[in-house]
Amino acid sequence: MGSLPFTFGQPLMRGAALALSLALLCSCSPRLAPSPSSSAPLEQIHDDPARDAQLSLLREAHRAFVQERYPAAVLFFRRFVDSTPPPRAPQSAEARWWLGRSYEQMGEYRTAIAEYRVLATGDAGGDSQIQLYQQQALDRLDQLRQIPGGSHVTVVRQVALGLPLSQLPPVSAWVAWLQALLKIGITTVLLDPAGSDWGNGRNPETVQAFVGAAHLAGLSVWGALDPHQGRGISLRPEWLSRALAMNGDLLSRLPDPLHPDYQTAIEERATMLLRAGCDGILLRARNTQGYAQDFSNGSFQRFTSAFGLTITPQQLLGDAVGVEAMLYDRESTYWRWVGWKARSYVTVAARIRKLIREAKPAGRLLIEVHGSTVSEPVIGLEQYGEDLNDLIQRSGGELVIRTEDSKSSALLEQVAQQVGSSDRLWLVRPVTVPDTIPLLEWTEGLGAVTLEGGGGNLLLLPRIAGGLP
Repeated sequence: MGSLPFTFGQPLMRGAALALSLALLCSCSPRLAPSPSSSAPLEQIHDDPARDAQLSLLREAHRAFVQERYPAAVLFFRRFVDSTPPPRAPQSAEARWWLGRSYEQMGEYRTAIAEYRVLATGDAGGDSQIQLYQQQALDRLDQLRQIPGGSHVTVVRQVALGLPLSQLPPVSAWVAWLQALLKIGITTVLLDPAGSDWGNGRNPETVQAFVGAAHLAGLSVWGALDPHQGRGISLRPEWLSRALAMNGDLLSRLPDPLHPDYQTAIEERATMLLRAGCDGILLRARNTQGYAQDFSNGSFQRFTSAFGLTITPQQLLGDAVGVEAMLYDRESTYWRWVGWKARSYVTVAARIRKLIREAKPAGRLLIEVHGSTVSEPVIGLEQYGEDLNDLIQRSGGELVIRTEDSKSSALLEQVAQQVGSSDRLWLVRPVTVPDTIPLLEWTEGLGAVTLEGGGGNLLLLPRIAGGLP
């Protein structure tokens, strides 16, 4: 077996630690590929604080792997990969290889395969060390495909638990609660800060502290955003969408996700969540129908300008009786409006995705959609502004499908056929939280839900008064 490919040309573990590492690797399954050797020359200790921090991070990652603390190893290797600039690409390749190995040890073969694929298909730039890692990744992919029964049969699905920020247990109970989550198979906590005064300075600090505790326990944390209701955001009157009443009057409704200034407010909230350390953002679905009927002056002007139209919302969305004949096809223009609104929402999601990428290259965007959109795409497009194919292809996000349990399996299979994969699909599973049961005790009882049959990743959303619906 070749030597461990420690970074920066320096052995990150010596003596007993290195021996333990080699012993551990030698005792693994014979399917494991040997690690490529590092030919980089030894370097002296340096005084670059940033580089020292990177060296320490990779050292901790390898130590966690050797000690079989695989969730922590995933966290450290992932942080190294996300924060290492291009000039240190060989070390990034090393860290991604061990990131895949850590996922394998946790039984998350699907995620490990994804990391090996990223490594194998990357640009080596003629670097022989990166090429060695790429070859090892290709070999490992072949070996995983040869596992009897297929590697997918042992994949552990991801399970996220949603919880309002206000419902977090006391700080003193965080460690015990996070350990309880790990024990029942929860991989991620979804925090919803809505309903809280985010600008008071306390909530960002609470989120940041909780993210740190969750990361140490091996859990990731996402933040929830609701662009359709704007919960937790001080809404300006001009941001509100309007709809035509039966008598032609204008009714104020929900915030308009397509209003440019409101989009800026949404992006600022996403940035705050990412700065607090969140590993991803979930965009909540619209709760009520009528997306196509809603408009604001800002969004309607953008629509008419884009298509060179000189019409009013009343002419397009109001009662046609008594309206002068117009030189355009009203029905055709209406569906153009519907399609424009749906595409514009995808653009909003893509901008959030870009923010996530800039803050965390491996961060994730999740977009909640309605199960009815799967079975009746036209209704989903008109009533909720949801175009599944466009959302998953252009936004780069993952779909979270809100549906009834009885229809979940069929809908998941249908969406997987549409998008070509189930890896980026989640199913919402509502769970009830009795007021009389302590959170820790209730959490332990969720184990039966996480172990239930059925494929797909799960997002458990508790029904709590004032919490996530």
